Amino acid sequence: MPIGEAVLSAFMQALFEKAVAAASSELKFPQNIAVELQNLSSSLSTILAHVEDAEERQLKDQAARSWLSRLKDVAYEMDDLLDEHAAEVLRSKLAGPSNYHHLKVRICFCCIWLKNGLFNRDLVKQIMRIEGKIDRLIKDRHIVDPIMRFNREEIRERPKTSSLIDDSSVYGREEDKEVIVNMLLTTNNSNHVNLSILPIVGMGGVGKTTLTQLVYNDVRVKKHFQLRMWLCVSENFDEAKLTKETIESVASGLSSATTNMNLLQEDLSNKLKGKRFLLVLDDVWNEDPDRWDRYRCALVAGAKGSKIMVTTRNENVGKLVGGLTPYYLKQLSYNDCWHLFRSYAFADGDSSAHPNLEMIGKEIVHKLKGLPLAARALGSLLCAKDNEDDWKNILESEIWELPSDKNNILPALRLSYNHLPPILKRCFAFCSVFHKDYVFEKDILVQIWMAVGYIQPQGRRRMEEIGNNYFDELLSRSFFQKHKDGYVMHDAMHDLAQSVSIDECMRLDNLPNNSTTERNARHLSFSCDNKSQTTFEAFRGFNRARSLLLLNGYKSKTSSIPSDLFLNLRYLHVLDLNRQEITELPESVGKLKMLRYLNLSGTVVRKLPSSIGKLYCLQTLKLRNCLA
Repeated sequence: MPIGEAVLSAFMQALFEKAVAAASSELKFPQNIAVELQNLSSSLSTILAHVEDAEERQLKDQAARSWLSRLKDVAYEMDDLLDEHAAEVLRSKLAGPSNYHHLKVRICFCCIWLKNGLFNRDLVKQIMRIEGKIDRLIKDRHIVDPIMRFNREEIRERPKTSSLIDDSSVYGREEDKEVIVNMLLTTNNSNHVNLSILPIVGMGGVGKTTLTQLVYNDVRVKKHFQLRMWLCVSENFDEAKLTKETIESVASGLSSATTNMNLLQEDLSNKLKGKRFLLVLDDVWNEDPDRWDRYRCALVAGAKGSKIMVTTRNENVGKLVGGLTPYYLKQLSYNDCWHLFRSYAFADGDSSAHPNLEMIGKEIVHKLKGLPLAARALGSLLCAKDNEDDWKNILESEIWELPSDKNNILPALRLSYNHLPPILKRCFAFCSVFHKDYVFEKDILVQIWMAVGYIQPQGRRRMEEIGNNYFDELLSRSFFQKHKDGYVMHDAMHDLAQSVSIDECMRLDNLPNNSTTERNARHLSFSCDNKSQTTFEAFRGFNRARSLLLLNGYKSKTSSIPSDLFLNLRYLHVLDLNRQEITELPESVGKLKMLRYLNLSGTVVRKLPSSIGKLYCLQTLKLRNCLA
């Protein structure tokens, strides 16, 4: 089974800030505790410098993967300790003057949180133990450092594209092609009189490059434009390099010897002057407007009607380059996806001689949800296999479980993931806790991100506003897609989220086993149904869980919640029991002092326990439609 990636950059930064805040807390820790917290902050600061490099290397480096796994466990241990501290600070503020005065008396006797005078010494021991683990990790990091720093660029690979295409293997893009060809042949008003820019936007693997190749080689397009140029830009948007490559395209491969940007720009401007051209910039990631403007300056010299086509996964890139309204490329229809899969999986695209394989193949195509890259990849994988068991194995496997040497689906999608800021990587990976085809509500997902600590205050901005911006950014980068009144995640994107969150997020579609790895999962969901009863006893072993969500199964059969369950799940930040047949919440819920999100909407709970008033950290309480 693949090993999930650790996404620790944002987590470690937030943890560092927590430790610094705790060291200067208004609880006025005794000097020895404050000193240990300051030492811990220093250790965290040191290790932060190593985390990003290790994250880059983990896919191909077992040492990096192991190191990050150990660091993640220590980070969660420290985070739990600091969260308990933060909960106590909040409790002391909200419990009233008398309680706060009593707390200050207890502090004077070093009795914070506990009933005896050993707390101070125990807390110091806990902090020192965590600090010792981090120091060992810092030392171990120096051992594997030379390996990790070797050729980081190899992780981000994408084959260079060209304008050539075999259109006999393309299905379902005739309508898209016609729309875009007509847009290119039509003179449009634009901010730059002679030049219009058309962004083609879509998720990785949806076929943006293929569609652009079809358009580029269309007879009408060849006839309309005096010059046609194709550049594969990819991640490195180097203005001088792109200018030079554009000159080479105009001059049929003749290279300019100079590296002077001014001379290159003048040369390109002179070569394009008075000529109507089509320039394709394939696979653009650049979000720096200054870089784009410096490159574009020489392009406006072309004749009126010149066009630039930009393919990108990021809607923001499309907006940055300006020009025409972006063309959003959708997935293939089921029939077109089946034809594409069949052309790769069967000799000459003829499946009639293998009716059983054809039947399994059609089921596989249903799972692909119209993604051309996946249809080609799995079709190629199965083309030499005549055994039904091999086909069924592919049908029953998730994309991330397929052999890595024959699976180019996730690597293609992973490029989008690699370009995310660390905090958005955490937000995206968390979404794997929801099942496929789950319809996300933006405000609910943002509230849950807040509860698990992914959204930190930024000055005067409300956390909901920050979270909404996070979601919109993921939407603009094609990680989500609009669906009626909500949003969905394509199955391939969901597989990507699973691949980077193994051991972190877990969907318990069946009752959990006794695996130690599984029991260490931090975010859990269980898909209820109306056929069998959901019992809460199964969740007792997940004593480090931060999220527990019961999904599906409107008013499904649910056992009563054991009175002592939440004594085992004391680290829960999120508890979602939405639309479950639950009649009562036990008093032990008051022990969840770090709980920030509680959803009881759609249950038959009529009365909240008195201990609910002890949930001082609670940010969101949902009680809509609670009556039977």
